[in-house]
Amino acid sequence: MRINDNDNDDHQLSTPPKHLVFAYYITGHGFGHATRVVEVTRHLISAGHDVHVVTGAPDFVFTSEIQSPRLFIRKVLLDCGAVQADALTVDRLASLEKYSETAVAPRASILETEVEWLESIKADLVISDVVPVACRAAADAGIRSVCVTNFRLFSALVFTKLT
Repeated sequence: MRINDNDNDDHQLSTPPKHLVFAYYITGHGFGHATRVVEVTRHLISAGHDVHVVTGAPDFVFTSEIQSPRLFIRKVLLDCGAVQADALTVDRLASLEKYSETAVAPRASILETEVEWLESIKADLVISDVVPVACRAAADAGIRSVCVTNFRLFSALVFTKLT
């Protein structure tokens, strides 16, 4: 317990911040998502929390920037991202087919595995950038979830769907 002094020299007892366990699911599509997550993860760890990163992205994206026993990396591909001919051209049909193979067809087993895993690490919050099945797994495990991304269109679609 900490004692905080205020201007009147009265002593108030306050509880220390709660240690939280975050499960952070990141799409393996490109390095943009993973490199953005590094900064959020670094902040959460510096605040004293544990972060379990779940991704198909290479470990070095995280371990080269964060050296902490509070960082855990679990290599799992749960979101394939878009199939692209080049940096600007998305093959929509191929993307949907790949996503179906990766996340739709095995959905039941993915959800079962993820719910078990989330319970085993005693996750307090699931964060997703953006792996849709992570939010469903969180809901099935009774854990809150949030999506973090920088794509305005995606944010608008999620907001519209939730309201």
